[in-house]
Amino acid sequence: MNMRCDIIMPVWNELQATRECVDSLTKNTGYPYRLVIVDNGSGRETSVYLTALKARADINAVLIRNDENLGFAKGVNQGIAASDAPYLCVMNNDTVAAAGWLEEMMNVMAAHPEIGILNPSSNTSGQKGSGPATRNRQSGSGPFCGQIQELYRARGFCMLIRREVVEKVGLFDESYGRGYFEETDYSYRVQAAGFRIARAKGAYVYHKESITFNKLADKEELFRCNEKIFQEKWGKRLNVGYVLNRIESKDRINDIAVSVARSGHQISIFLKKGLEWPVAIDHFDIRRVNVSPVFSGLGAFLKILKRKKKKKLDILLTDDPALGGFLQKMKSMHGSDVLINTGKEELVRLLKDKRGNNAR
Repeated sequence: MNMRCDIIMPVWNELQATRECVDSLTKNTGYPYRLVIVDNGSGRETSVYLTALKARADINAVLIRNDENLGFAKGVNQGIAASDAPYLCVMNNDTVAAAGWLEEMMNVMAAHPEIGILNPSSNTSGQKGSGPATRNRQSGSGPFCGQIQELYRARGFCMLIRREVVEKVGLFDESYGRGYFEETDYSYRVQAAGFRIARAKGAYVYHKESITFNKLADKEELFRCNEKIFQEKWGKRLNVGYVLNRIESKDRINDIAVSVARSGHQISIFLKKGLEWPVAIDHFDIRRVNVSPVFSGLGAFLKILKRKKKKKLDILLTDDPALGGFLQKMKSMHGSDVLINTGKEELVRLLKDKRGNNAR
């Protein structure tokens, strides 16, 4: 098998964005690749452009043509079926690749065999900003070179996938139709098979985001329908708060936080300002919430109440019995289950029960 990456790109119209994306690949990709384009029933102008790519000397392109829009998952699966490369990169046509993007991602993959799917950083994921300068960032250099952040799910705009993952997990679930939640579903399946999901901090791909979906008249209905499909299959994602007045065991805190995040949930650690961060990994869904060192328990409680207005915490943890007793008495105000000095195994069981599924 040749050391090559097949870049699978479903396209449904958006000629200008597609042209810019392809041009960025030819200019900024040094790693050997082949472009596998799935034309999902585009109009004549876009189809003519895509057909002409096969004759260009500066790009190795394969074209799959559908008479109608079969949706993201089915289009990606067609591309996977046409691929024989050891690595696959599912890439939206509303992206612009920065110099060195794929080389940095491949280096990260080589250094972390446990990672099954890898996202780059982007203006919509990990590195904020949306101006023209963000499209031209150099990948594979600077302070983030070689660094990763674990994720609970990969974002579908640019996903580098090992062939081993496809062989073990299979194709994308086509029941999600035209799109939404199919990449999250696939991420959960990949993690259930023992792989990790991560973001390569030093790789960069600019993302215009949803230029195709924004033109769908029924996108909100499609989102709700696919959200229901996803939750019936995987259950609800939960939010956990961990209130710490002191740190008696960094290992215990780390184990609990990592277990929650790697189970597909989010955990916010309420920690006094100045206390050392007790978690050993960088994970997108392990968040720090600073509280004042004076009356820290009350400060955490007030932040929990404020947070309830936007995103209620389903479970509250604390290693402080006195604070735990107070939080239990105040349940009518914050609405969360309160656990005191709970162990990792007990917490994981509770999360699974509250999630309402047997998949994980």
